[in-house]
Amino acid sequence: MTTAPRTLDPAVPAVPLPAAGGVPQLPAPAALLLDFGGVVVTTVSRATWAQELAEDVVARAATLGARLDAGSVAESLRAGRSALSMWKNAASRRLAPRELAPAEIVGDFLLADLPDPVRRTLALDAGELLATMATLVSEHHQRPGIDELLAECAARRIPLGIVSNAHSGRAHRAILAGLGLDRFFGVQVYSDEVGIRKPHPGMIRLAAEGLGVAPPQAWYVGDTLDRDVVAGRRAGVGAVVITRDRRTDTPPFRIAEAPDLVLETPEGLIAPLRAALDRAAAAAPSSAAASAGAAPVPSRRGRPAVLLDHGGVITLSTPNPARDEEVGALIVALSERIGHPIDLETAARAVAEGWERHRARKRARDTRDLDASADPSHRHDEIDPAVLWGDLVGEGLPEPLRAALRLDGAQFSLALHRAKSVPAPRPGALELIRWCREQGIVVGIVSNTISGRGVREILARYGVLADLGPSAYSDEVGVRKPGREIFEAALAGLDADPADVLYVGDKSVNDGRGGKDAGIGTVCLLRGGKDSDEELAQALAGGFADHVLDSPDALIDLLVERVREAARPSVAAGAHPAP
Repeated sequence: MTTAPRTLDPAVPAVPLPAAGGVPQLPAPAALLLDFGGVVVTTVSRATWAQELAEDVVARAATLGARLDAGSVAESLRAGRSALSMWKNAASRRLAPRELAPAEIVGDFLLADLPDPVRRTLALDAGELLATMATLVSEHHQRPGIDELLAECAARRIPLGIVSNAHSGRAHRAILAGLGLDRFFGVQVYSDEVGIRKPHPGMIRLAAEGLGVAPPQAWYVGDTLDRDVVAGRRAGVGAVVITRDRRTDTPPFRIAEAPDLVLETPEGLIAPLRAALDRAAAAAPSSAAASAGAAPVPSRRGRPAVLLDHGGVITLSTPNPARDEEVGALIVALSERIGHPIDLETAARAVAEGWERHRARKRARDTRDLDASADPSHRHDEIDPAVLWGDLVGEGLPEPLRAALRLDGAQFSLALHRAKSVPAPRPGALELIRWCREQGIVVGIVSNTISGRGVREILARYGVLADLGPSAYSDEVGVRKPGREIFEAALAGLDADPADVLYVGDKSVNDGRGGKDAGIGTVCLLRGGKDSDEELAQALAGGFADHVLDSPDALIDLLVERVREAARPSVAAGAHPAP
């Protein structure tokens, strides 16, 4: 019989869970990933936790010369934990939620009612407090069937991992060790240690990577719909299993995804696991025999998708000699509104010198990017508009004006984008975009720019904005090419394997190396953009480009062949294609 889970909001309809009877045939797993609470252990709340933890807090505060009332501290702890629970429910609706830092949990939630110096000081010991709290809030009891399940996996050489949202991974590790179970697990992934929390699929992907398997080769076993089932589906695991616990039937909101199998306890997982592994073992010999003399199965491409750079590919620009004066006039107007006026000559000079400082910083950074030993953190960050206008353009201007420029940085970036050049469509670019639209091929944008809003205005004037899919602009993503993140942001919006994506740019490093580093299958560079023909030829020879084209619409010939390849029927092993 199918059971409908309850939700915290009675107005939200529940999603029925699959019946436990009639076990489906699941694919054999190469690894098993288990949640901690609700799967390996179940918890029983301790009514005295807040008072006990409050006494610990009072003792810590005493070393600062602060005298706290234990009852008031306990009330703060209880209120903070309730608010934290609401935050966690809201976070589980997000596509890629981050985990709160320990200092945030302690300082902003649990001890928010304490005097500021005490709260800030105790937040420095957040890790210690949260580890203590984990053992005070609940008793942890091993769930039925866990010993047998872990022994079965050990005997079958199925590696195991833990994937758990936790405020104290160290406490969970200690609990597993105390139960004698830690030796079974190859990896343990806790949200407080990796900075993200389920339903972020990265939690599962990290565990799978640590066990040397791909997510589709793993089963994921959890106890909640909003965090575990959704995380499993987003990560693309081979099967999502639920073992019921106290939170299973009370999701905070309606969940569209459903598990493959629902069990009352982990004990019920042993039979379907054995069945899946035995089926795979029985099928293996016949499969090996059938494939012994077979021809290899040719790889088959999926339907292509396209990503385009903007400047140099879609648009060619003519510099505007009046740029500095036009933007400077806006700065003059701002200076007058705030009561610290400057003249146009001063403002125009500030724009020119500030922009040159920005370009010098970019050149210096690009030189560092070529050094493989350089610290990779933040090396591709896009400049913050507040920094560009308040610090670089504003250098030497009155301090109140610099502050105002920081606040209006994004608007001034848009103004500069509009004023710095006169754009025109590159011949062949709009034809390519429109052809792709007619063929049902999705086209996206990956562009370094100080104003994605300004680029959208240009594309709207060309009449192609509505024809474009995922568009990643560096000022909005926060990362510039050749950084992987800006490419990955656009790729995430494509329903295509990166290997099936064709990217067109005009710079050998930003576009060629950046596209290849992001895993894009085909990178094309255009002549007539920023880089010389010699630089493009070097990128081609060095493997940073697959084609050098003369015009954007030259991509159409490549796309026609890709569409044909995607439409061809795959050739089964041992079969022969028709003549």
